[in-house]
Amino acid sequence: MTMEIKGLDKLNKDLGKLAKQTPYALMLTLNDLAFDSQKALNAELKNKLNVRSNTSKAFVVDKASKRGLVSTVRMKRDWHYLSLQHHYQNKSSEQIAFEREMIKRGYMTDSNSAIPIKKMGRAKYKTVSNATRKGIRSSSKLFVVPTNNRSNKGKHLHPGIWTRLKKKVRPVILFTKEAQYQKKFDMSKTVEKVVSRRAAKYFFKNLAKAMRTSR
Repeated sequence: MTMEIKGLDKLNKDLGKLAKQTPYALMLTLNDLAFDSQKALNAELKNKLNVRSNTSKAFVVDKASKRGLVSTVRMKRDWHYLSLQHHYQNKSSEQIAFEREMIKRGYMTDSNSAIPIKKMGRAKYKTVSNATRKGIRSSSKLFVVPTNNRSNKGKHLHPGIWTRLKKKVRPVILFTKEAQYQKKFDMSKTVEKVVSRRAAKYFFKNLAKAMRTSR
């Protein structure tokens, strides 16, 4: 009785093609998982965090390549990071440049935050910073009441930056105790859920695509 296995040459050829196309399939899979994770993280913020600002684009993806089989999902290094990172890291929010300047001048301590009464852009912060260089004795409409106020002036006012009106004063920015935030989100768990549910599906789909498109 003779037994024969046919097609070994074709099998070896296909296995060689498989090995060649696997990095491409892995790259596609990593990117699919990264973009799905990005959507999941942005949706989690939108659904669970009650904020007025648009957080739908808080997370971005650095794509993998065939030479670098690493894809990264990260928070944008802009106001999103400054405003939201404490919800993931179980600590106070990072101080902005304006707050660091106020601390440097001695107007507030590093345990304080500068909270604007109305939303302010970078240009407005710069204007306020320049107008308050002389502190509480500033001759401009804006003046500072430091957290450690040793002067008799402004003793009845809450620490912060105030503006002089015709018959009264009004707060522009208040210096408050920096809140310690409890961690609300676990980025790793959210991404792990996406990977565990979809990694195998995406890999085999992308491997089939890689084999079809191989030369």
